[in-house]
Amino acid sequence: MQKKPFSPKNSFYVTMWLVFHMVIILSFALSIVFGKKLYIDSDLFHMLPTSTLGPAMGEADERLSDATSQNVFVLVSHEDFEEAKATAELVYNQLKDNRFFTSLSLYAGSNAIASIEDFVHDYRWNLLDDEAIQELSTEEGRQSFADSAISKAYGSFTLSSLSYLDEDPFLLDEDAVTGYLAGIQDAGTSMTAKDGVLASEYQGKWYVMLRGTLNKEGTAIASKDNGITAIYSVCGPLEKDGIRFVYSGTAFHSHKSSTSAINEIGLISTISLSIVILILLLVFRSGLPLVASVASIFVSLATAFSATHFVYGRLHILTLVLGTSLIGSCIDYSLHYFVNWKANLALDSGASVRKFLFKGLALSLVSTEICYFILLFAPFDLLKQMGVFSMTGIMSSFLSVICIYPLFKLPQENKRKIPVIKFYKHSTLAQKKHLTLIVTCAFILITGIIIAVNHKNMNIHNDMYKLYVMEGRLKEDDLTVTEVTQYDPRGWFILHAKTEEELLQIEEFVCQRLNEFGRGKEGSGYLATSRFIPSIAHQKKSREAARTLLDLAPGQYEMLGYEEGEEQYLAEVFDSSEENYLLPGCELPESVSSLVSMLWLGQIEDEYYSVVMPVRELSRDEYIKIAAEKGDNVIYENKMKDLGLGLDHLTLIVIIMFAIAYLLILVVLKFFYGWKHTLKIASIPLLSVLVILAMSMMIGQSIEFFGITGMILVFGLGLDYIIYMIENIKREKKGLVQNGMPKLEPFAIFLSFLTTALSFGALAFSTFVPVHTIGLTIFLGLISAFVCTLF
Repeated sequence: MQKKPFSPKNSFYVTMWLVFHMVIILSFALSIVFGKKLYIDSDLFHMLPTSTLGPAMGEADERLSDATSQNVFVLVSHEDFEEAKATAELVYNQLKDNRFFTSLSLYAGSNAIASIEDFVHDYRWNLLDDEAIQELSTEEGRQSFADSAISKAYGSFTLSSLSYLDEDPFLLDEDAVTGYLAGIQDAGTSMTAKDGVLASEYQGKWYVMLRGTLNKEGTAIASKDNGITAIYSVCGPLEKDGIRFVYSGTAFHSHKSSTSAINEIGLISTISLSIVILILLLVFRSGLPLVASVASIFVSLATAFSATHFVYGRLHILTLVLGTSLIGSCIDYSLHYFVNWKANLALDSGASVRKFLFKGLALSLVSTEICYFILLFAPFDLLKQMGVFSMTGIMSSFLSVICIYPLFKLPQENKRKIPVIKFYKHSTLAQKKHLTLIVTCAFILITGIIIAVNHKNMNIHNDMYKLYVMEGRLKEDDLTVTEVTQYDPRGWFILHAKTEEELLQIEEFVCQRLNEFGRGKEGSGYLATSRFIPSIAHQKKSREAARTLLDLAPGQYEMLGYEEGEEQYLAEVFDSSEENYLLPGCELPESVSSLVSMLWLGQIEDEYYSVVMPVRELSRDEYIKIAAEKGDNVIYENKMKDLGLGLDHLTLIVIIMFAIAYLLILVVLKFFYGWKHTLKIASIPLLSVLVILAMSMMIGQSIEFFGITGMILVFGLGLDYIIYMIENIKREKKGLVQNGMPKLEPFAIFLSFLTTALSFGALAFSTFVPVHTIGLTIFLGLISAFVCTLF
């Protein structure tokens, strides 16, 4: 006779389940209600470790990455320039007021020049470049400078309007505007002003450039509405009759990878869940195990999502993708419960099923949670998110099984059987000790030989160019943009100093050295704040040089046709601007502001940071030498190389964490088992890791971060099978397993392996390299763990 489900003990368990889930889900819900936005992070760089350059440098690098990831470029191409320009104007007019953009620019003509001219006029005395300052150091040079201004004023073309000529007879405005436009042009490199827009001709086609900066909402790539979808929705219908759009910017790649990842989440989840449903229907032929198991999976995923988002304020798309693997992990507990619920005739109630399985399930939970818990100490948010997500999801599933499932009535006695179990042949290999010894030794020997032969491949190396592989249209677009614009920054100088003034002076030194190195070389331009906001020291030198021109003012005004006395007014204007210095943080023209906001990183901790960015990496070694001349104040960073080194460092940390997790699990197991069983259990994950290493080396694969992450997860998951098997053997020895029922637990282990391997195996089909690597690693490890368990 079955016991009543709502006993005081069961009530306690139900309360525990409710408290656990309600605390997490309500905390998440309240955080959303009180202002925390639901945010799925899909930034490619956020799934990678921070810079290896130290905390402050790392934050500076992150600020730069955030700024550059918001920049988007769209080139409109057509054989006819007017067609390309007209289409670019149509796109500009439709997007300029879009809520996803903080700025959008197309025109580089008179309006942009006028705004720059109005701005620089107040600071014209301060903006002479080094060449002009040198020229004004001699009497001959000053006269030549003045004569050149006269020639420009009477010439047919000047960039500035000459509207300030009465205050600027030496055309200092013209020189300042020219310098600013040169600085802006280096952001578009070979693109030049043509009929009011930035354009370039390449292989018989004209390309007109639109430049935009997305806001935070615009870069929310995982949402359906964002800046990239807005661009596509406007440009897509216009791509006809020879018009083609070329897209460039990190946001486009993030959009593609996140869209692909989201689609894969749906596909992987659907496939995994469908297979699980078919298995449950085939095995149990009852609706209850199916409904309960699927409900448990969804509750686990919802709880894991809520906990992770509440703790970190966001959830990375990769965490969510890997979270789908919880389908296989969470179903393990349900399968063990319902196999015994359905067919173990020695058990007469849900509570007795719980008691029968509790130790094995609890030890499995502890070993798995230890591995995920270790991830919380990694110096990397993505791993921490994975740890919180997986720990919470697994705990939720465990609680559902021990707290809620015992409330379900057992089937009628005549239905307490699993017909398909007769097709399962339980291996008795473990009882054949000589065969087991031979096979085990052969397995270790073969694996050892493979590792020894391929030991040269046993090195930690993460190749960032393999992590995200461009393909399709975006790959073609990237190549086109590089050829058209000649803009391909692979690295940059990160500078820091105690004061803004010192930082600008260091910038000017780096810029001077870049000028010397790049003289005469194509693609030698660079972007720097000091090209628009010189140091005060430079501005003072400029003013002193400009002061020498005042003596030439009478003759200059006479040549320009002004009456006598204007020179006195000019001297008064000069004196009145004595303390009028251009400083970081001032309001700049829009065309300049978007550049400076990316390059000037501002104060971080107790120092100021900025970036000098070569438009092409002409010589990494030469740039490193330039940086070394200023000691620790300047570092040249190649982003991809630095990220690879960061992953190498993190990989080593994960390996150390793996060893710590192994020791912790040994300690836990020793509390419950003797040394014989403890070592048997502990050998399984090690053998699995050896198999993964051997397979990786055979294909020439180095030890990589995402593969190692997969290994540490295999370590926790692979222990489950041997723990369940040993617990079953111990129960058999104690006579707790009825005759005819010895296959139940091995059958449950097989089902557990099958569902978990399938869910992770599905990840191996992902086109997203990190997901593919982790999925394949865990799949191979689980197969190894299951086969080893049979022995």
